[in-house]
Amino acid sequence: MDIYKLQDEVNARWTAQKGNPCHLSEQGHALVHLTKALGKIADAFNDAEHEERPFRPGEVDKFLADLVICAARFGKDLDLEAACVARLAEKFPFRSG
Repeated sequence: MDIYKLQDEVNARWTAQKGNPCHLSEQGHALVHLTKALGKIADAFNDAEHEERPFRPGEVDKFLADLVICAARFGKDLDLEAACVARLAEKFPFRSG
């Protein structure tokens, strides 16, 4: 699924949940879910450190997916794909040779 399709799918499903009052707040509620997902990821890493065990990637799969999904909703009024392309080029400029 590309970012444009993801945004379309997320926004269609989000909008269809008219009975969910939390989804009336648009990007504000998506930001709440982004923050919650980040906290859960941090919690999983913290638990691994305190339990002196390796981090298990499967512990955070759904929370990483939540970050992407909520970013797609948060970006409903912008071209998220173009923003990602630009940011990637800015953070990791390609250098040949």
